[in-house]
Amino acid sequence: MRAPVPWKWVALLAAVKLGVTTAVADRYGWHRDELYYLASSHHLAFGYVDYPPLVPLLAAADQAIAPGSLVALRALPALAGAVIIVLTALIARELGAGTRAQAWAAFALLLSPMFIGGNLMFQTVAFDELVWAIAVFAFARLLRDGNQRLWPLAGLVIGVGLETKFTIAALPVAILLGIMVTGRRSVLASPWPWIGVGVATLLFLPNLAWQATHDWISVQYTISHHGNTDGPVAFWLQQLLLFNPLFLVPGVAGLVTLHRDARFAPLVYAVIGVELIFFAAGGKAYYPAPVYPVIYAAGAMWLDQRLRSTIGLTAFAAASLALILVLLPIGLPVLPVKTMVSMKLWQARKDYADMIGWPELAQETAQVYNALPANQKANAIILTQNYGEAGAVDYYGPALGLPKAISPHLTYWYWAPPHLDPSTVVMVGFNPEVAGRYFAVCRQAGTVTNTLGIHNDEFGAPILVCTNPRQTLWSVWRSLQTLD
Repeated sequence: MRAPVPWKWVALLAAVKLGVTTAVADRYGWHRDELYYLASSHHLAFGYVDYPPLVPLLAAADQAIAPGSLVALRALPALAGAVIIVLTALIARELGAGTRAQAWAAFALLLSPMFIGGNLMFQTVAFDELVWAIAVFAFARLLRDGNQRLWPLAGLVIGVGLETKFTIAALPVAILLGIMVTGRRSVLASPWPWIGVGVATLLFLPNLAWQATHDWISVQYTISHHGNTDGPVAFWLQQLLLFNPLFLVPGVAGLVTLHRDARFAPLVYAVIGVELIFFAAGGKAYYPAPVYPVIYAAGAMWLDQRLRSTIGLTAFAAASLALILVLLPIGLPVLPVKTMVSMKLWQARKDYADMIGWPELAQETAQVYNALPANQKANAIILTQNYGEAGAVDYYGPALGLPKAISPHLTYWYWAPPHLDPSTVVMVGFNPEVAGRYFAVCRQAGTVTNTLGIHNDEFGAPILVCTNPRQTLWSVWRSLQTLD
């Protein structure tokens, strides 16, 4: 019989997660990716170059209720993080954890550096973590009681996950490998697993149809980013920091112990498989993180068996909490923005740098655009080098009298009006040499800065006014498309 769930503790930890994350949600400003998702929510489709359609749909729903609210948008990933805490405790319960060990598992997830930082911003990462946790919970229960009818549920979750972030494809592959390695092939003997495969495929069909009519652009994007990491050594070192170094030994020991239970050995191999798949594919260090709840659950069970004294438990909990409090300003914007800048935390976490300067970029672009002579302005467009610049112009621009931005970057490339033929273009972020390939006359009319002086990716970028196009813009639009 499974142990009762310590709902009071789990609910408290989930509430802390939700409360702390939401309390600092409006600091530092919109992230470049959030501006991109916001723009995507105004162009709803079955696919986008670098992500599936579910997250833009969530952004559209959120902004329909609270338009322009960064706090409201970031409340969704914070809520997802709180639910993952609950699911981690439930996963531990399925694996045989007692009441205290379930609470330990939830506590480990709460203090996970990856999940602290990953649930701050509105990005695919937070929702990807949630669907992985649900899928792992379903698989753990299936292994525990052998209920084959759970396969369609797992397929449903995987299907939703594929419409959230493509990386979840590694999970069913790793699960299949885990089943084959441990000789649990009987789990696949009934029709139910294949019904689950059918459900997942059916849910993924809309995006597949979009890909087929858009040159399989997401495949091209994935291939172009293959191996785009800091290298194999950094892959493992970064994971150590993302996971929580103090929980590494309990986590590994817990997996070894869990492997001895024949029922759950496939899950252990699935964890290993996920790690190796992303390592072999040259994925980023945080890609395997959604499988961490299994490791936290197994580690919590191992700790619970060995730290039975109150003194031992308190000491380990205090050490874990102290470490995370030291690292917390990197995971969450708990410090005032000027303090963050003076401590140069934006260099340790690039996400902070990517939250700075967007209002200034829009204002500087507006100064250049609004200074154009009336005859030029009538047929002028704003062309940005990347989606962050375009997203800033789209979000802040209407109040400044700016038209919607056009960009050849990622999905923005598809949103350009047909038959583009402007005589004047305000080019944001483009190198003058590149601009000169398309226009006979270009002059620098402004420079992107920010009031905090952070030298992020946009700082110092030129704002050009270009005229006398060498060819119509629509005729060279294909050559401008960028996937980096």
